[in-house]
Amino acid sequence: MSIKDLELDKLKKSGEGTVIAKLNKDYITDKFEGKPDLFITDNKIVALKATYQKSSTTSFTINLTFDANIKLGRNEFSTEHFPSPFRFSYTSGSHTKGYTSAKNAGFIVVEEFNIAKGIFKAAFNFSFVDFDTNELHQVHDGQIDVKGLETIEV
Repeated sequence: MSIKDLELDKLKKSGEGTVIAKLNKDYITDKFEGKPDLFITDNKIVALKATYQKSSTTSFTINLTFDANIKLGRNEFSTEHFPSPFRFSYTSGSHTKGYTSAKNAGFIVVEEFNIAKGIFKAAFNFSFVDFDTNELHQVHDGQIDVKGLETIEV
């Protein structure tokens, strides 16, 4: 089994820091100000899940999975280091809509990643398609600054 097969929602909270971004103005929210729910690795893959709790009934989540051997600098989402680029979801009440990032649209600039120290800093940009409206939305000027990476056995 790999980290990609885990049910991430069933794992305990790990990681601390911030994941922030702007969204284009025609989407439900124009910002994402999230905190990590999960920041885990099996030393092959790293998974980061952050949630922006906008109100008591509305939240947005960004998920990112990447290769633990990722290099510093700019990484396009069409490369081998991203088995599953960004995913974005919107929850209102008990209804959740999930979106995958548009193919080959987006990048991440890794500023610092140290698996031993458990820290990750990066800038990012990606787009996703709203399946209901077929509109393309951009998540831009994103910043990740998290620590507390937890190593798990799978």
